[in-house]
Amino acid sequence: MSRRNAIKAETRAAAQAPEAELSVGYLMSRARASLLSDLDAQLEQFGLNAMQFAVLKHLAHGDAGTAADLCRVMHYDGGSMTRVLDRLEERGLLRRERCREDRRVVYLRVAPNGRALLPRLIGAASGVIEAHLAGFSPAETEMLKAYLKRMIENGHAAGDNQHSDGGKL
Repeated sequence: MSRRNAIKAETRAAAQAPEAELSVGYLMSRARASLLSDLDAQLEQFGLNAMQFAVLKHLAHGDAGTAADLCRVMHYDGGSMTRVLDRLEERGLLRRERCREDRRVVYLRVAPNGRALLPRLIGAASGVIEAHLAGFSPAETEMLKAYLKRMIENGHAAGDNQHSDGGKL
């Protein structure tokens, strides 16, 4: 069973569970999984997945400049990140540049092919989010954003999630 079909089966099972059993954390996790599954499906046409898209987006927006930065921002381990970066570099979407002052530092840059592709990737991501927000009024969408921002702020206040923007789509 594909990841997407497994998530849809779990969602159907969750819909049948008594509502009292569905915690906020569980629902947030399921929503995130659904978003990522659908994003992966949309990005297949570009030969990419959600993680690869997130790397390109963080680099293009200046949220990160090195693999270590990406690991911190995205809450990802170094070994896995290296494999993601290798694949993006092989596809010509990313390039590595050694720092002139400190050769141990390797900066990551979105290659011209990656920059050219990024608007289409962002469009696909926006479509996934729009589909998940179908039926929400503009006021409900703004309210959801406010609730999520407040949760992030609460996490910062508690000393948790120092880089809580890593899950941005």
